[in-house]
Amino acid sequence: MTANPKRPGKAKADAPKANKQPERKASVGFVIDSDDPVVVAEALAKKLPEWESLTGVRRAELVEQSMVSRARPTRAKIAVTADAQSGDTQIAPPAGEQGSFALTIYEAFATSSGDVVQTRLTEIYRHFKGRGADSADNINSALAFVGGCSPENEHQSAMATQMALLHDAAVHALRCAGSTDSMHHYEVYTNQANKLSRTFATMTEAYAKLQRGGVQTVKHVNVYEGGQAVVADTVHTGGSNVKTANPAHATSVSASMLGYDPCGNGVPIPSGDGQEAVSDARRGEA
Repeated sequence: MTANPKRPGKAKADAPKANKQPERKASVGFVIDSDDPVVVAEALAKKLPEWESLTGVRRAELVEQSMVSRARPTRAKIAVTADAQSGDTQIAPPAGEQGSFALTIYEAFATSSGDVVQTRLTEIYRHFKGRGADSADNINSALAFVGGCSPENEHQSAMATQMALLHDAAVHALRCAGSTDSMHHYEVYTNQANKLSRTFATMTEAYAKLQRGGVQTVKHVNVYEGGQAVVADTVHTGGSNVKTANPAHATSVSASMLGYDPCGNGVPIPSGDGQEAVSDARRGEA
């Protein structure tokens, strides 16, 4: 029986220590609840130990970044708890935020249906639970992804949910590829990651078209006497063009060809007795 070939340059990882959990630092909020840049700067000066060593330009950037972050919408979040008897994890609204949670989660999935909310949440939860990654961070990250897609109805929120889980699956496959020392397993994981990434890209394109409503803008450039160029927008909706009375906004692709006539009448075609015979250059005639 042939042994699996090893990936070149891949050192064997050290065995993880038993019951050793990575330390997690408590997150610190630097988004100041104020529209006044002076107030934001004063608050950041108290929160950032390195504030005094920063340049004025860098301080201004941080103030602006804090204010931009404050203007971003709050994403839906859940809490993960463990059942006291079975030990299984469960998802629930964050403590003390049941009311605001309901409003935000319904908006995230662009629906007024509790059944839709429950179904989408179950899909996300089971996806992560299948590999034991059903942490609040992973689930809330997927919820933020869905909210960031700004779905407008249940159809779009279903697609956004799939895209969030596809992204996670692709990244997980890449992580598995980087963790194995078997060339066979490496190829399996990278091939799977490639398929998932392609599907993600296809769904992203389809989602963008869905939100545009099938409207496509095509630019036409028309050149007139004196070298003046006019760019006109043509909006295609279902194959028809929006027409205008302004000749500078002509949208037909069969517009007059450029010729010697600046009015755009095209190149004239000779008529009458026909074309004259061309002299035979091989006879040396002038």
